[in-house]
Amino acid sequence: MRRLTALLLILMLVMGLAPGMAEDETIIEIRDIAELKDVVNHPGAHFRLMNDLDLQDEDWTPIPFSGELDGGGYGIYNLEVTRVGGDVRTTIDGNMKKYDSVFAGLFSVAENANIHDLKVIGAHVEIDAETHCFAAIVAGYADNVDFTNVTVDGRARLNNYAVMTGVGGLAGFGWTAVNECQVRAELIFEDRNFDSRCEQFLGGILACGFCRILDCTVEIDGYDSCHGYVHNGGLVGMYWHCGKKNFLRDAKRTVTRNTVTGRIYFFEDNPDRRAYCSGDIGEPFKKKMKLNLFKNDTKGFERKELKENKEEAKKRRKAGIRYEVVLLPETCDNPEYELLVNLPSEGEWGYTEHVCTKCGYSWRDHYTAP
Repeated sequence: MRRLTALLLILMLVMGLAPGMAEDETIIEIRDIAELKDVVNHPGAHFRLMNDLDLQDEDWTPIPFSGELDGGGYGIYNLEVTRVGGDVRTTIDGNMKKYDSVFAGLFSVAENANIHDLKVIGAHVEIDAETHCFAAIVAGYADNVDFTNVTVDGRARLNNYAVMTGVGGLAGFGWTAVNECQVRAELIFEDRNFDSRCEQFLGGILACGFCRILDCTVEIDGYDSCHGYVHNGGLVGMYWHCGKKNFLRDAKRTVTRNTVTGRIYFFEDNPDRRAYCSGDIGEPFKKKMKLNLFKNDTKGFERKELKENKEEAKKRRKAGIRYEVVLLPETCDNPEYELLVNLPSEGEWGYTEHVCTKCGYSWRDHYTAP
């Protein structure tokens, strides 16, 4: 009898019918734009990118994502985003004030997700937002998301008329773990709200939130024109739990072995001046967060602040004159561009480079895969 039972168990194991034995997880393969958009119909699934995916001339609307996205080392390139997604989430500032916010990026919101071995190349996100908004290249909002070996190369600009607002290289607002990622990002924020002081955040990895960041490299070119409170960082604009429960028991509090180069050029037009800006964390809530921040190389980062004479600023505000300078990467009026085409090669992306013949500023588009 025992021998018969053992034989039956062996047979069940071979056939995959033994109790507790699950079938292999189905992997949904992504080969074209339609299949990429279809991820919204399979929340929590496991996806794999099977080839480089060109979004050139695609009018992309940010979509929500959950589950696992295995990039397979391939790239999503020439992403163009000019509108927010349809998802609304609550964002919370350092005073625990809540805001209903919208989001833009490849994904509007990413929740309970694992995104790895993916390249997002030649992205251009440019948003005019009437309400509270966060924009980033990969995810405008990220809740419980792990990013591993994700490469980002692109530009993100947010022109905002509200209060709670920010722009990030990888993600906008949220709670994440970021490991061995590479970000090259031009980030521009323009505050168009002159009636109230905004809470503004800008970060090469994350604009505002709570995260672990290990072994990442960031090359940032940031421009921030703010009439409120500035929180800018080469890695994170403001490191804060933002209302996340049980954050002190969370292990995602270490930011180490990261390298940041580039600069953030900004002004804070605000009599109640704070002007947080740093090569790693703009404003860390160290006492409350117990943040482990060490062994980060920020020697190649430059903090450039545009200031007014205090008396002149006081006179201007008293006269009701607004300081309307907008900081941009172009340093000349009416830039004129020369186009240089760089062909792809083995392991190297091709692209068209636009070089201003007046000031030397350049930007890239029309990427082609290696």
